Amino acid sequence: MARWIQFACLALLSTVVVSCVDAQDLSPAELQYFKKVGTITFDQPETLLIASIEHLDVDASGRLLVTDPMGEQVFLFDSTGTLLATLDPRICHPGFEFSPISAMFGGNDFIFLANSSPWGYRFTSDGDCLGSVDPSFDLPSFMDIDPTGILYGIEEGPFWEVRRMSATGKQLESFSVPQPKFPNASSRFADGGIVADGSHIFYAWGPEPVVVKYSLGGTLLERIQDRDSYFQSARRDLPAELSPELFAALRNWNGTITRTIFELTDQMIMVQYLNGERGTGYQVFTKNGELVAEELGIGGRFFIHGGFGLAYGLVQPELDDNGELPNPYLNVYRFVAR
Repeated sequence: MARWIQFACLALLSTVVVSCVDAQDLSPAELQYFKKVGTITFDQPETLLIASIEHLDVDASGRLLVTDPMGEQVFLFDSTGTLLATLDPRICHPGFEFSPISAMFGGNDFIFLANSSPWGYRFTSDGDCLGSVDPSFDLPSFMDIDPTGILYGIEEGPFWEVRRMSATGKQLESFSVPQPKFPNASSRFADGGIVADGSHIFYAWGPEPVVVKYSLGGTLLERIQDRDSYFQSARRDLPAELSPELFAALRNWNGTITRTIFELTDQMIMVQYLNGERGTGYQVFTKNGELVAEELGIGGRFFIHGGFGLAYGLVQPELDDNGELPNPYLNVYRFVAR
């Protein structure tokens, strides 16, 4: 999973300010290992309006959780894009300040909704209220839910650590991880992610294009990377304080950014990259670190989500003939190994 504001429009990413960079279609020439298998539109009911899609989660049956922070909405759809439920904690918890960041499936048991403050709310898998998260829950930099419903989050400094949490967000245990090479940049860049598959934990910080694999007990098992000339290592960290020098350094960042990491299949992870000079790219690895597919420097866009062998590309259409902005939609691609 990506950090919460991973797909926000007008986000400062690498060397440029990017407007809705992920909400564009992918050309077939850029999809050597992916075959388009369908399109999901969100027009049932016809009155539904979605301002933006900034987080997406999909379960094994193809149901979709769509988070629209701009419209302060979270929706549960079936695999065709038909609305099943609207998740709004204000209905069952009057006075709740609703500013959704993401919504994630906890298997078939619950839905965990992360909020900007208070930190969250829980629903049944069908969208009915379950109640607030544990009062001790502190929103981590990245979070994922394993197949058993256990939450894992990775927290940036000053205490760089992986946290294991109950289904309500109560911390159960944690283990320390080494401080990244560029700690200030890792704290500033809204890129990277964590995958918890029930057996291992994989995570990546944005400024460092390497995936780190841990056991559930905190043993470092592997640093997964397969580099070629596309990858560029940053020469220095960012300033720690908020200052004109910080913004200048962000604009001139020269390293390759790890945009997202997600579990593409139960045997593979996919990592997406941004290089300000050489375009975008991705790599697919087995969970043992073997590279099975890559396209680097392709100059294309990013998938907003992946899982169960599928990847989802977000598209924001242009204004229609009436001058209205249609709902965003998803193009669905199947991974095809060669």
